[in-house]
Amino acid sequence: MKKTLLILTFIISLQGFAQQDPQYSLYMFNPLGVNPGYAGSRDAISGVLVHRSQWVGLDGAPTTQVLSIHSPLKNQNMALGFQLINDKIGPRTTQDISLVYAYKIKLGKGKLAFGLRGGILNYQYDWAKIEYRDQDDAIPTTANESFILPNFDFGVYYNTNKFYAGISFDHLNKPEFKLSVVDTATSVARKYINGTATVGRAFGLTEKLTLKTSAIMRGQNKQGFLDINASMLFNNKFLFGITLTSRQTLIFLTEFNISSQFKIGYAYDYTATQLSNGGSHEIFIGYDFLKHKSQVVSPRYF
Repeated sequence: MKKTLLILTFIISLQGFAQQDPQYSLYMFNPLGVNPGYAGSRDAISGVLVHRSQWVGLDGAPTTQVLSIHSPLKNQNMALGFQLINDKIGPRTTQDISLVYAYKIKLGKGKLAFGLRGGILNYQYDWAKIEYRDQDDAIPTTANESFILPNFDFGVYYNTNKFYAGISFDHLNKPEFKLSVVDTATSVARKYINGTATVGRAFGLTEKLTLKTSAIMRGQNKQGFLDINASMLFNNKFLFGITLTSRQTLIFLTEFNISSQFKIGYAYDYTATQLSNGGSHEIFIGYDFLKHKSQVVSPRYF
């Protein structure tokens, strides 16, 4: 009975209270990770590397690495992309490997895109890393240690040179897996459909000073999270910004555009809770290969 109760408690934590998907402070620098409709929006073969260490100092805290590459198809309204995510939290390690397809149509001063992402989720559990107060409550040896699940996401994305807005939905197929190979009726964990809405706008204050604003709202298992960012871009080179969140977290971020193709960025999350004295750290590197000549003379801010 205790074992069954522990399994049920663990399932509830997966379904309702645990962090199901990686969270990013620099979402505005890797929009493909948020919305598959973004694929091809930079008119180049665009690649991004991200590393995030969350709640530094807390044993078993999440760490995430992301590689994303996307590009428009020449002389077509279509784009392709690839994304690899490695996410580790406590005894669980997840690899998310996916391909992205987007179709774009001209709408007003910008483009409206519809994106589909499909791939696999590879879960791996190391039950030996869990310490129990009562060994009678230990995860049974019949518990599965790895799962491979299909996963599908969909997004709609609209952008101009200075504005973007999008909405996306993850885990449309609600992938699920069974923790135990014996007690399959009560040991089911699943991914819920998550909704994410984003919006951003750039305002040219002077010839060398631009105000960039953005917001993201995530809905996950009847819970909502809102981040609002304001950043100053100097001479199209240096960016400094602050993000206010509904999660008792204040985020400080910076970006340096080394060239029109190469950029790096960093974010520090200060959390006003007991989770971590070291906060969270996130870094990214972005590079645009073989940039296509754009018919638009004004600069792109997103």
